[in-house]
Amino acid sequence: MATLKLIERFWDITGKVFFWLSVLTLGGMTVLIFIQVIFRYVFNQPLAWSEELARFLFIWMTFVAGVVAARRGQHIGVELIVNMLPGAGKKAIGIFAHLVSTAFFGIISFYCISLWDKLSSQLSPALSLPMSCVYLGIILGSVFMGLYYLYSAIVLCLPGAEGGNRK
Repeated sequence: MATLKLIERFWDITGKVFFWLSVLTLGGMTVLIFIQVIFRYVFNQPLAWSEELARFLFIWMTFVAGVVAARRGQHIGVELIVNMLPGAGKKAIGIFAHLVSTAFFGIISFYCISLWDKLSSQLSPALSLPMSCVYLGIILGSVFMGLYYLYSAIVLCLPGAEGGNRK
């Protein structure tokens, strides 16, 4: 159980890091869009780079905040039938759902990593940033969400664990 507490501590720290990353990306995106609106409508000189950077930050925010949502059990789910099941049924469905999520995020990670060479040589139009920088957020978010769902499935297999989402 000491190992489980150590792993839980790791996920607590990881959750805080990803929370603040999502706050920073959302804040940066908001500032960039505000600047874009000012330059477009006040100065009549739109900035191409701010729109592109805001789009890239939105992609990062989506996957970074996805880790936070996974940790809090806030990803969307249909629980009507699951809630009608007895404890063992909830537990089995919970384990199955976490393993399917692990596989899904593993597939996303695998394909993003397999495209890494092509993405490193492809540059974004306005910022000339390698597209691998954008996809790095997808990889980080997918890897951590996949690992968290695998961890959650393992924890649900332990005696005394309850089914459904962990919060």
